[in-house]
Amino acid sequence: MVASAQVVKIEGFQLRCEMPRMAGNALRVFNDRSVFLVKLTTRSGAVGWGESWAYPGPAGALIRSSLAPIILGADATNPRAAQARMLKVAVPDRRGQAHMAVSAIDIAMWDVFGRTVGKPIHALLGGALRDKVMTYASGPLLPSGDDRYAGFSEEVSRYVQMGFRAVKIRIGVSLREDVRVIREARSILGQDAFLMADLNESSNIRDAVTLAHEAKDADLGWLEEPVSHDNLPAYKRLSELLPVPLAGGESFCGVQAFRDILSDGSLDVIQPDLALCGGLTEGMRIAGLADAFEVPVAPHVWGSCINFLASLQFTAVLSSRQGRLPFPLFEYDMSFNPLRSLIYDPKPDAKGNLSIPDGPGLGVDIDISRLADFVTDHWVLEL
Repeated sequence: MVASAQVVKIEGFQLRCEMPRMAGNALRVFNDRSVFLVKLTTRSGAVGWGESWAYPGPAGALIRSSLAPIILGADATNPRAAQARMLKVAVPDRRGQAHMAVSAIDIAMWDVFGRTVGKPIHALLGGALRDKVMTYASGPLLPSGDDRYAGFSEEVSRYVQMGFRAVKIRIGVSLREDVRVIREARSILGQDAFLMADLNESSNIRDAVTLAHEAKDADLGWLEEPVSHDNLPAYKRLSELLPVPLAGGESFCGVQAFRDILSDGSLDVIQPDLALCGGLTEGMRIAGLADAFEVPVAPHVWGSCINFLASLQFTAVLSSRQGRLPFPLFEYDMSFNPLRSLIYDPKPDAKGNLSIPDGPGLGVDIDISRLADFVTDHWVLEL
């Protein structure tokens, strides 16, 4: 190891921002967004950023108590070795919180590696297969209250005006209302755009199948997470009954979780979230497994600018897949999110594509001072 590439400082940042109104999906609503960011600094002063968002408090505590001692002194140019050492701590928890914490460190390791050698992460992962990717607008959030689809048409119309040629809507309120808004979205988008729908685990086998048949004329590109993500028998049954492709996997942690659902052919699209599944190192294993089964990967993207940028780098190296949808596809969360937009706020081009940054590491410099108003906790550990 070159001494200058040694990790000598780890910083943790807890961030929180309030939402303009209470909103969410069919199962749950929330009034704030929160993430945990980790910053690694090497002896030479190179910096890398990582993120986990599902349980930011516990993720930060696990990093501070158990993972930081493993990473302090590590070689920043060898993320895979660092991840292997961290996963030894995760043995009792191979599909949960430990992987989420590992994700943040792993993304930061790849970022600092790239900044150390002056290359984007996609170059370190073997080289980009594309310099832009088709993006889809993901939204809107469903407001709380009696009318869960209030403002729906206006929001979908806004996505079209912004240049998106693909949209994924949240549904799950009721069969009648869900079919109505699916058809409404298709009418707004036109026949040439791609339309997907996400039930966010709010349905069951029979209702999901009924919905897909009722809305068949809307030509859905996929139906996402109709039932609980870990109900593998239900996904197997749904794959046999649904007239549209089935997508899921955003809550899976570790390649083993994806092995189980890919081996039985249940999913047509898998959606690993790099900030949860184990980071870029684990994401590459998952992508390789998906390649073996010839299943497309469309990463789930939530949280801050860090997960957004890491997912863009990841998407650059994913295999293309033949079919009606132009895989890989990139998810662009359209809800209120200054934790992303104050750092990076790209717009799709005329064809609905996003350019993939080619600067070192994540491709974009991260100025945490822009998010200073949202930092609720900050700690520092040094070698």
